[in-house]
Amino acid sequence: MGYQVRTIWHIQRYPIIMFMVISVSLLISVMGFSRLNLDVDFSDYFAPSDPRFVAFNSMMDKFERHDQLWILLETQQDWRNKELQAQLINFIDKLKDNQDIESIQGYNQFVEGRAQEDKILAYKTHPRLASVLSANGQGILLQLRLSNHRVQSFNTQSLWLDDVLQRVDSDSRDYWQSLNVSTYLNGTHALNWQYAKVLSHDLTWFAPALLAIIVLMAALFIRQKLWVLALCINSGITLVLSMGLAAWLNLTLTAITAFVPVIIITLGLAYASHLYFGWRGEINRGQTNLQALRYTVKLNQPPLFYSSITTIFGFSLLMFSPSPPIKSFGLLVAFAVLCNYLLTLTSLLFFARHSKPSMTKGLNFSGVVAIAKWNASHPMSVITGIVLISACALVSVSKLTLNDDPLSYFESSSPFSLSSQKMTQYFSGINLQHYVVASTANAQLAKAEISFIYKFSRFLKRQPQVLKVQHIGDWIKNAGVGQNQFKQILANNSVTELGLASELSADKQSSLVTLYLQPMTAMELIAFEQKVADWIAEHSTQIEVSAPIASNLMFAHLSVENANNMLLSFAVALIVLAILLCVLKRSIIFGVMGLLLNFLPLLWVFALWQLNGGFISLASAVVLGMMLGIIVDDTLHLMLKLPDSKSLSEGALWLSLHKVLPVISFTTLTIALGFSIGVLSAFSPIIHLSLLSCLVVIFAWGFDVLMLPVLYRRLICSRLYKNKCKSS
Repeated sequence: MGYQVRTIWHIQRYPIIMFMVISVSLLISVMGFSRLNLDVDFSDYFAPSDPRFVAFNSMMDKFERHDQLWILLETQQDWRNKELQAQLINFIDKLKDNQDIESIQGYNQFVEGRAQEDKILAYKTHPRLASVLSANGQGILLQLRLSNHRVQSFNTQSLWLDDVLQRVDSDSRDYWQSLNVSTYLNGTHALNWQYAKVLSHDLTWFAPALLAIIVLMAALFIRQKLWVLALCINSGITLVLSMGLAAWLNLTLTAITAFVPVIIITLGLAYASHLYFGWRGEINRGQTNLQALRYTVKLNQPPLFYSSITTIFGFSLLMFSPSPPIKSFGLLVAFAVLCNYLLTLTSLLFFARHSKPSMTKGLNFSGVVAIAKWNASHPMSVITGIVLISACALVSVSKLTLNDDPLSYFESSSPFSLSSQKMTQYFSGINLQHYVVASTANAQLAKAEISFIYKFSRFLKRQPQVLKVQHIGDWIKNAGVGQNQFKQILANNSVTELGLASELSADKQSSLVTLYLQPMTAMELIAFEQKVADWIAEHSTQIEVSAPIASNLMFAHLSVENANNMLLSFAVALIVLAILLCVLKRSIIFGVMGLLLNFLPLLWVFALWQLNGGFISLASAVVLGMMLGIIVDDTLHLMLKLPDSKSLSEGALWLSLHKVLPVISFTTLTIALGFSIGVLSAFSPIIHLSLLSCLVVIFAWGFDVLMLPVLYRRLICSRLYKNKCKSS
């Protein structure tokens, strides 16, 4: 590491060149800002090449789906009332004046007489009436198809969508308020609108909360103005460079990306604190500013280097996620950690060299050492307690289940959540699943396909998870035609003329079977998918049936694959950590200690998570990858600064811990406070990520303070150097 220290001080001789390099990097980053994709879309969570996502888009192109924007109108009266229907027609006319609305379908088609009922038997109800009028008549649905001719007038599609939906929502409320009719927006557009609202909400809260934490840490601990200024400048530079990387690489940014600046600034403040506290300690011992800086750089550069490497490695593991936003999340933070490491040992030192040091204490955590000493005097009690709790934790963690639902990511009081509740109350909910049935000969649907659809529908309706099944057979029955007659009608009319564009493709070669399912967990959805697949494999020998197509099911598979990848990555990272510690300290025992100190905190936290009703989700799985890289840092600072065999003594052990434990206590407090900002989010993945991360950091600190001295004395002193250890 000596060459790196020499390079650091060599760079300080040429500050103009150093800041020119930083300025050019900033300029390149800013030039790319125009390339940033700031649109918020639920579909961004899926890789464009994902076969399930490709099939979903193909289905949306082939069939005329009505899922993008629904208005649900709720009243205590009955919508079949003539006066209400007259008001509805007036409302539709007002909506048609909106240039952003291309067409309106739904219950209004039945009121206006535009529903395709000419071929439906007079004594039969239209098969799709129940989909737009509730059983009690108090809820109706209108489907709005938007025109995107104004999109180019906005910087992003999200801004256009916000403008359109704000207007639709406002106009609807204003019109129906005097009539005591409640309005709710649902569908894909409403979901994306809610995501955009969450992102805006989080950024609004996160920025002042971060500023408050920096001010608090500066006032209580870091009382040097130039140090605080340098930390703020470095954080700003790192954020700009990270956003530049996102722009030039066209990284996918979503609601969860709002937490990236929090992580970047928090980690930057925590890592730089090691240099500051080392510098302040030397100043208080009477050293000059330059002497203190040289000492703290020499002491902290190795652990800073290795901790940065492990943090970069930990966040890089997120690149193995199947979800593009999680990959972007990991890459951005990993890059930011690298930038922060370089800036800490360049620009930060430049400002620190020009600071006017004064002997100041500030708050410290010296009492932590006393706690560690007391704990070390009861080794058997500590080890026994840890073993027993860890055994119980293993049992608890084994009960964790995958239970992720992207439609429940928002607060229950959010507009989208309320509208989803109403969709469930009046209709069959929003948990849809589709199967495309087609002829193997690429011909027009015939008797074989229709017969299979009937048989398939009967099987599905027997399943307790299925609330309703919709298919082309509903129309055939209500039209009173046989399958042969239907073939003739289909040949003589277009799909649009028959009003069957949502069930039949334009080429008439495939048909859509739609299921409305009860709310189900990810694993339940996958189990149901397999059950249906087994039935299809047995009964569709001459028919081509697609795999199930549904956004919830896609997300269920995404969650499972992400959890498996994160678990595998976590195992690999633990092994790499153990090998690194073995190499650095030239002892297998140090590797074992590192494993225990970083595995057990995560084990305990997830056990506690399970006991409190937590489950594995997209966010909680991410914690496995990213937090290992963070909590390893304090372990590295501790172990690399502990005495080796040449200087080992009881007194040397506590002297080293006295220098390091207060600093890692500060970094733990900083990271915990920074990550706790996430609980202010309106997005449950960020809340879960924030809460779990805070708990892991605190538990890891507890193990470093309470367990490491015990293990060090028992495993190192007693076993390896029993005769060499002395009492202090």
